[in-house]
Amino acid sequence: MGATSQKAITCDENARDSDRAAELFINSVPSILIGVDAQGRVNRWNRAAAQTFDLEEKDVLGKPLSNCGIHWLNSEIDSRIKDLLLSPRRFIWDGVQFEKNGEPHLLGMTVDSIRSPSSARTELLIVGSDITSRKRTEDELRAKTTFFEAQIQATIDGILVVDGNENIVLRNERFNELFDVPEWLRNTKCDAPILQHVVGQVEDPERFLEEVKYLYAHREDKSRDEVRLRNGHVLDRYSSSVFGTDGTYYGRIWTFRDITERDRYEDALRQLSVAVEQSPVSVLITDPKGNITYVNRRFTESTGYSYEEVIGRNPRLLKSGHTSPEEYRQLWQAITRGEEWRGELRNRKKNGDLYWESAVICAIRTSTGETSHFLAVKEDITDRKIAEEHSRQAQKLEAIGQLAAGIAHEINTPIQFVGDNLRFMKDACSGLESLISLVESLKGGPTAADVLQQLHRILQETDFAYLRSEIPLALEQSLEGISRVAKIVRAMKEFSYPGCEEKQPADINQAILTTLTVSRNEWKYVADVETVLQPDLQMVPCHIGELNQVLLNLLINSAHAIAEVVGDGSTKKGRITIRTAQDARVTTITVQDTGAGIPQEIQSRVFDPFFTTKGVGLGTGQGLSLAHSTIVKKHGGKIWFDSEIGKGTTFFIQLPTAEEAGTHVETHSVR
Repeated sequence: MGATSQKAITCDENARDSDRAAELFINSVPSILIGVDAQGRVNRWNRAAAQTFDLEEKDVLGKPLSNCGIHWLNSEIDSRIKDLLLSPRRFIWDGVQFEKNGEPHLLGMTVDSIRSPSSARTELLIVGSDITSRKRTEDELRAKTTFFEAQIQATIDGILVVDGNENIVLRNERFNELFDVPEWLRNTKCDAPILQHVVGQVEDPERFLEEVKYLYAHREDKSRDEVRLRNGHVLDRYSSSVFGTDGTYYGRIWTFRDITERDRYEDALRQLSVAVEQSPVSVLITDPKGNITYVNRRFTESTGYSYEEVIGRNPRLLKSGHTSPEEYRQLWQAITRGEEWRGELRNRKKNGDLYWESAVICAIRTSTGETSHFLAVKEDITDRKIAEEHSRQAQKLEAIGQLAAGIAHEINTPIQFVGDNLRFMKDACSGLESLISLVESLKGGPTAADVLQQLHRILQETDFAYLRSEIPLALEQSLEGISRVAKIVRAMKEFSYPGCEEKQPADINQAILTTLTVSRNEWKYVADVETVLQPDLQMVPCHIGELNQVLLNLLINSAHAIAEVVGDGSTKKGRITIRTAQDARVTTITVQDTGAGIPQEIQSRVFDPFFTTKGVGLGTGQGLSLAHSTIVKKHGGKIWFDSEIGKGTTFFIQLPTAEEAGTHVETHSVR
């Protein structure tokens, strides 16, 4: 073998080594490398291509790319390959679809047209990779980014993100709104002009800027404070640094939340808290089970219990036994129904003293309508109750004084003729002493003629015939007078029946007749009284002494109203009509008069304390006020009136029957 042949062999071996090295390189790269000759047949197929399409080199070499076993899902692949063979150029295709193992995949590939050195014809080199996972990750990232951006824009907070070089990475629209960023400044990526604008919006720019500079200089620090703007808004500012897992500083996030309303609400709440704590009335709050969760200072002052002594306990610790279980039951039923309860309670302090409270109790509800707590606002009315009792006693004394003269007159008339008759009987008895002496002298044995003569003389001197006719009459008149006095005294006793705290069954008809008796002198000169009383009236639970007082006030007012019409000394009289009626629910009393009537402009004030239309010294203005208090508050009833000028007034009183006596109705009206 010659030198030339040996050299040729060496060149062939070098070429084969070079081809093997190239083949090894082609198969070691992770990207798909596919060669396509001028006829569109596959002439190169590396290992990455085999793994991607699950096709070995021997299965595809020499076959058209469109028919080598690849399941393309893009129908235009074949036409694109042919176009590139006819018109050489580079084409980048991101997202070619093919099927592998029954699932769609995506292929990112670059197709380059190259000239074959052997044939000078156009061939194609396809370089690419399976981008299915990458695309899926990118889609997920894009979705998350879109969601994140939407969330950033939708939040109520203003957000500003600045990178490590203090350039703006992100700023949402809410930030622009809070700081009124002008349009020309909204697209800037530099933090400095934005910071300058924001500083001009705050009340304390120096402090604001000092905090910003400090945080930029101290990257590890976080901060939260309040910023007050010149437009009156208050912002909650929070700032935190962003560090990577490797400790790399990426920048800082600023968030701003408008808390103006919350700040105002908290300020109002603070004011309300101070007002409640310093309120002159007691405030008590319980949970739905009735356990105390809050009391104010006035409560502790009124009851003597400290805050710590009552928290967690039930308000029943104040019970004195003077409020009936029925009233507590009605209270609880009302507030659990969501209604407001109003009433008076007699409670006991820590030291044992009793006191009166006027209470308003209601439920506190959540936004969903559920009861979260119960609120009680209570006022100590002990002094007022004492004053009312004194006023009631003064009214009674006024009525007694008013009745005293009339009763004295009523008693004086029968007492006067009883006295006259007794004096007549005394004189008659002195004249009969002679007759008695004569009878005694018969024991001495005088003659019949003498006895007859003396008897005749005595009968003439004593006017015996007159005495015989007048003495029985005098005795009868005296007994009648004594009976009238006894009736008046009995009526006075019934009228002033000593009261007790509990209601007692009483005969309303008898109470009316008793009141008419003791007040007769007040009305007999100006009015005739007619009674239309239901005969089968059942006993009614009431405070009879106080009811008598109410009836007396109404009768006296009617008499005075009639006197305004008929005048003093007139023989003409008006009429007062009293009626009673009863059903299963209520007992009704009406007192009707033919007086002057009540003017329309003052009718709404009739039951007001100290209001009177009478002249000075003729009334205190407490009568109807106390009547209202007695009927409505103490008896749970109603009192109202009808009145017409020139025709008179009718007062109506309704008292609950025995079945209805537990119901408390706080009402009065003018009809």
